[in-house]
Amino acid sequence: MEHFALAKEFPPASEADWRAIVDKALKGAPFRVLENQLYEGFATSPLYTGAATSPARHGQRGWLIVQPVAGASLADAERQLADDLANGATALSLDLNNGPAIRKAAELKAVAGAGVPVFLAPGSSPADAALLLAKADKTIVGTAGFDPLTVFAMSGEVPADRKAALADTVDAALAIRERFPHVTPFLASSRAWNGAGGSAVDELGLTLAAAVAYWRALEAAGLSREDASRAIGFKLCASADLFLTIASFRAIRLLWARAHEAAGIAPNEHILLYAKMPPRILSAYDPQVNMLRATASVFGAAIGGATAIEVYPFDEAATEPTPLSRRIARNTGLVLQSEAWLSAVADPAAGSTYVETLTEKLAASAWALFREVEAKGGLLKALESGFVAERLRQTAEKRERAIAHRKERITGVSVFPNLNEKIALEEPAAIIMEEAHPTVDFALPAPGAGERFAALISAAARGVPLAELHSASRIVCDIIAGGALDVARRDAEPFEVLRQRADFALASIGSRPPVFLALLGAPSDYRARSLWVQSFFAAGGIEAVLPEEGFTDVEKLAAAFKQSPAPIACLCSSNSAYGELKGAAAALKRAGASHVYLAGPASLLASLDPNDQTAVDRLIYEGCNALAVLEEAQRILRVEELAEAAGLEAEDENFGAFDEA
Repeated sequence: MEHFALAKEFPPASEADWRAIVDKALKGAPFRVLENQLYEGFATSPLYTGAATSPARHGQRGWLIVQPVAGASLADAERQLADDLANGATALSLDLNNGPAIRKAAELKAVAGAGVPVFLAPGSSPADAALLLAKADKTIVGTAGFDPLTVFAMSGEVPADRKAALADTVDAALAIRERFPHVTPFLASSRAWNGAGGSAVDELGLTLAAAVAYWRALEAAGLSREDASRAIGFKLCASADLFLTIASFRAIRLLWARAHEAAGIAPNEHILLYAKMPPRILSAYDPQVNMLRATASVFGAAIGGATAIEVYPFDEAATEPTPLSRRIARNTGLVLQSEAWLSAVADPAAGSTYVETLTEKLAASAWALFREVEAKGGLLKALESGFVAERLRQTAEKRERAIAHRKERITGVSVFPNLNEKIALEEPAAIIMEEAHPTVDFALPAPGAGERFAALISAAARGVPLAELHSASRIVCDIIAGGALDVARRDAEPFEVLRQRADFALASIGSRPPVFLALLGAPSDYRARSLWVQSFFAAGGIEAVLPEEGFTDVEKLAAAFKQSPAPIACLCSSNSAYGELKGAAAALKRAGASHVYLAGPASLLASLDPNDQTAVDRLIYEGCNALAVLEEAQRILRVEELAEAAGLEAEDENFGAFDEA
């Protein structure tokens, strides 16, 4: 068969030819403006040349479709569980601390006996694992979710006895390896590092540091080096950044293999690599966009070699997930696996110069971070010293600035918002909480070679409630000097808080906070910029008041503003038109505008009349601190006061409104 070459009809082109065209298009601007600076500390190039010769990083084909066990009640959870399994779910995730109110082992019969892998949430305790495994047989597959170092980081507490910090989970791991050979005890997770705003390098390096700490503890407890490494899986966050996710999942395999090489043993190629969409990237407003984020998340994790993938229902950030949103979450993976055939090729990204370069840079940077953590005495000491929190804070602040300036855009929230959107945010279903530390009538032995966990399982099998299992296995803790990592904030929240206030104001007075758009000149002058300005203010829940036509007379402009309900105004036109209609900003101020905005860059000020220059209060342009400008506008418009009034009214009427984050 003749070789089919797509480019044979075209003349050959060199990198120099491409650079010549690019330089012409840049018109003197430096080439580096085309590079994309990443939070990971390096930049990506607009062009990668040369064939990558690296072998495939993984042989993974296909992945488990994971659905969470959830519901307002146990009966509801069991109904959803049956529906999930009947319609394509091939694994379950279970969070006993943030799910249906499950108290006793007998209530987990449907989960443990479902015949599919069950993944306990990262950070689960030995008591949680005991409840799940008490009624299970040795064929059960899944993970116990032990990730104590991440728990320490998120809670801000560490065991008072530092030398025995991992003793409970190691004791449980030894018992699990003996009695339940298909359950992976430890699940080193990146959830805390991602939730605190860290970069992919932070996630990889710190997750590797946690895994190595667990590895050492297991080996010290008597497991062989090989068996100890097989007792550890990974759970990484799969973001909507497609290529970064692909590279991250490929990089963790490189890092784990390098750790094995340093330990003098052959790498374990069959590692559990669990992917989950991070809650940080979800939006409550325009929640349907979350379906696109989920698709990119699954796609990236699948190409990167994940063995199990879980995504959030698209309405997770706004309300209790519906049957439709759970179905779409499940079907996202099913369609990509069974219809798009992403599982047909092992490591399809292999050979891509861009992906290979990104993978290697991530792995190298993460390895450097891992070594830095090791030099500080390991992850526990790095947490207590404040090193981890400070590193994550620096990256988080960069990300927050980029979001505020809309350099990192959140579709449907900071850009392209829909002010007509009606969204009902609900409080999560109430979970009945047990007494914090109930009285227990049994004592557990000290951690050893599995005796403590065996006693926990025995108690769970007798029907001892989960709350008592937790109390019996409590240990005394100290508080970390820097406190707990803040891992609950979503990227969209700062803008969503503004929208929420404006929605409350709408409920209070029947209209949204307004801004008058002072359109100058002909439609061809202001049309494009006016659309941008409307979207800009809408991101803060502020509605633009549009005149029927543009103004060429300042007196008519002032009269129209006086007739509008808006106390603030924004001049909007082309750069040249601003200078042609002198006195526009000053006329708005004389007409009573408490604040006058001008849409355009600072270079425009020189073309304005001196009186207009002093009348303009704020410039808005692409790249300005949009969040700060909108917060200021809401203060001027007294939006928060109106929102608080609406909130009090809602409380009086028992209205199901949501609280400000």
